[in-house]
Amino acid sequence: MLKKAGIVLAILLGFVITGQSAMAMAQPNVEVKVISPQQVKDYPGKETTVKAQITNHTSQSIKDMVVYITMADMGKKWTVNLEDYSADQPQQVKELKPGETKEISLPIRFVYTSNYYLYVTATSAHSFDVYSSNGIPIEIMGNTKINPTIIQVVSIGTPLLILILVGMNFRKTKKRRIA
Repeated sequence: MLKKAGIVLAILLGFVITGQSAMAMAQPNVEVKVISPQQVKDYPGKETTVKAQITNHTSQSIKDMVVYITMADMGKKWTVNLEDYSADQPQQVKELKPGETKEISLPIRFVYTSNYYLYVTATSAHSFDVYSSNGIPIEIMGNTKINPTIIQVVSIGTPLLILILVGMNFRKTKKRRIA
């Protein structure tokens, strides 16, 4: 009988511990959330500002945080060099007090045509932990409004026009020399 009570107590204790760890996993120590934009669908050259909230859910201050953009090119299946996107400058948060939320603005200019996921990432100089937001979808479309027939006419017509003008100029010069 005592064994059965011990087993039941161990099972109940296991549920309590599992429930507590599940609750702890539901909310990270630092939460990073993208406020805007929720997605981007535009052409290359689009400039925008990504706004994010950083919330400290711990009971201690977090000092010397760095908040920055990370992006993955889902079309090519690799990460993005943000230097090209003018988004390689992180924002610094000197201190994030317990329970405090700060809003961060990070500028970016989308350069290349592809499908991306954009994340806002935060880390501290005093910890190895890295916190990241959920990804937001970015679709930078190519200019599909170009008519291929017009491109062909221009690419063939321009050299022909130049050739005709050069020929006419050559004839004029030849007539002047003869006269």
